[in-house]
Amino acid sequence: MRRASVPSLLLLVLLSAPAAAEDLDHGRQLAERWCAACHAVATKPTKFRRARPFVAIAARDNVTKEMLTKFLLLPHATMANNPLSANDAADLAGYILSLRK
Repeated sequence: MRRASVPSLLLLVLLSAPAAAEDLDHGRQLAERWCAACHAVATKPTKFRRARPFVAIAARDNVTKEMLTKFLLLPHATMANNPLSANDAADLAGYILSLRK
């Protein structure tokens, strides 16, 4: 019987490991810092905002974490150009979807 190499075993472990869970607190912090000027980012908005509230985005049945994450990584003419890492985008998407009722 042939032994597997250490790199092969490491790759197998990495591929079978679950993805890291998003950090919802970090996502909320990003939302408050970068998104709150236009979006209502909490469950109970206190004043009018120009863009759709995060609760309304989260309520849409067709919105997934993957879709939001990819969307947040793309440049958008009507949104501020904030540099998000893939982890930041996943955290922010996770936070938005945590508002789903």
